Amino acid sequence: MPDRGLAAFVAALVAGLDAGDPDAAARVRRLAGAHEARIGLDDEAVDVRFDGDGRLRVTSAVGDGPRCWGRTDRGTVADLLDARLEVRDAVLTGRIEVVGTVQEVAAIFAVVEVLIAASVRLPALQTLADELLAGAPVAPRPATRASWYPTEIGPVEIALLAELDLLADELGGAAG
Repeated sequence: MPDRGLAAFVAALVAGLDAGDPDAAARVRRLAGAHEARIGLDDEAVDVRFDGDGRLRVTSAVGDGPRCWGRTDRGTVADLLDARLEVRDAVLTGRIEVVGTVQEVAAIFAVVEVLIAASVRLPALQTLADELLAGAPVAPRPATRASWYPTEIGPVEIALLAELDLLADELGGAAG
């Protein structure tokens, strides 16, 4: 994004979706609901939500932020848009990292799928994708750990993972 930051890019993406496919835009708003999420791309992050009137609100990611978040890199975005990679596989290999409840993560993936489908059909979104990926390194970052732990892991599962020494650092054990 040589000329605009992630916040402006997200705003342009939603505006392009609103203009080019109002039904898909309505699906995104329905899927997102009143939830706020942090989106990270490469070294930049923003907090996003739709207000009660359906207007997009994007703010700089400061502090702890929302408990639901996801991040990736431009190489992964390129692979998703070019259909070389499925969202599910990107998560399983650590190319997309997400944190949230099962419902929150499912909503994130559904939103991403709507955006990918629209991005390959709508000229305005194709132009945004070209801008996003222009001059960016396309090499993905390597997976170093499991990329998603649902926030509702129960104590029995935590105990089993600890016994097997499979907990990630943020869950209180050694990196697996």
